[in-house]
Amino acid sequence: MVQTNDSLTDEVLSALFRAMQQLKQAPLGDPLDRSAVIVLARLKQHGAMRLSDLASDLCLDVSTTSRHVRTLEERGLIERTDDPEDRRAVRLTLAEAGREVLDRAWAARRSWLDAALDGWTREERRALRDCLGRLADALAASSTPPARPTTKEASA
Repeated sequence: MVQTNDSLTDEVLSALFRAMQQLKQAPLGDPLDRSAVIVLARLKQHGAMRLSDLASDLCLDVSTTSRHVRTLEERGLIERTDDPEDRRAVRLTLAEAGREVLDRAWAARRSWLDAALDGWTREERRALRDCLGRLADALAASSTPPARPTTKEASA
């Protein structure tokens, strides 16, 4: 892979970071923190999952994922069920209360994004959807990102 100092790539990165920051800072009034919403959304998307598979999907270690799951389980948002493939294992599922919380969180995000895209045509929204989907697919298919520069390299 050839690396270039492409200013357009820098502009894409900058726009992507700005968009991600706005998503993180959006005043959505969630009853849960953002990471909990992500866990619930993954379970809704994928259905019942083992903890290790959920952790892998979230790109987190199992201990971190376990803490998130325990909190959500204590709140009645996630349930454990027997794994039919392995009697020693359990699968995590989205409880009805979790589905309701997630639906409210998703509705808040939809409303916020609809307001932000109010002046966009339907075709512009489709183009955005297609480009973001293509970007997500390309990022998922790409090799591991380059290693972070050391402090010495970053200051050079």
